[in-house]
Amino acid sequence: MKSQVQQVISHLERALLSGRYTPDQRIPSERDLATKLGVSRATVREATTILISRGMLTRRRGDGTYAVDRAEHGMAQIWMDMTQQHPGLQADLVEFRSMVESRAAELAAKRHDQQDRKRLTEALAAVDAAYSGNQREEQIRSDVEFHRAIADATHNPLFSTLMSSLLKLLHEHVQLSLAGVEPDSATAQQLRQQHRALAAAILARDVDHARLLAGSHMQFVATQLNALANG
Repeated sequence: MKSQVQQVISHLERALLSGRYTPDQRIPSERDLATKLGVSRATVREATTILISRGMLTRRRGDGTYAVDRAEHGMAQIWMDMTQQHPGLQADLVEFRSMVESRAAELAAKRHDQQDRKRLTEALAAVDAAYSGNQREEQIRSDVEFHRAIADATHNPLFSTLMSSLLKLLHEHVQLSLAGVEPDSATAQQLRQQHRALAAAILARDVDHARLLAGSHMQFVATQLNALANG
């Protein structure tokens, strides 16, 4: 017999796969789903968190939970399948992400508009606040949103889809993440500074500096991940 959490997951999966919830559409609130399905809000929250980790939903701070594009979800699954077949692929993915991040920062500095500026500024504030605390889930969410904001500012949908699925894989599936660091640690302080500098370069339309900062940020991430893997 399925657990209540699994029942909620199955209900939402059917709704997502049938197109009842379209990409970027907000799903019903925890309270509404709990009432409809006859379960607790905690059960709904656990089920949606699992679907977020699978790339089928995304949670927007203060604005609810939204459906993710099925193509994006499919790409996330491709990444996950690759890492399962090739256990040593994590380092290659970080190397590949470094290339994508550098080019995305460069294009974002060139192409961003006023809406992108607002979103990036808000995303920076959120990630800065997250790394001043030690809540792993919030650090993951805000870090993904920050880099997704940069990718979206390229105005090239391929960057948005690729970056989102790659970040989900690295943070949720591979479980090698810088999230969960203590707020007073050197790592947390460096991450906050790197995010601030990168956002500032993009907002200043300093294309070359943005590219270099994105590359150095990813070099730092790669170094830290290697330390985690070998620790």
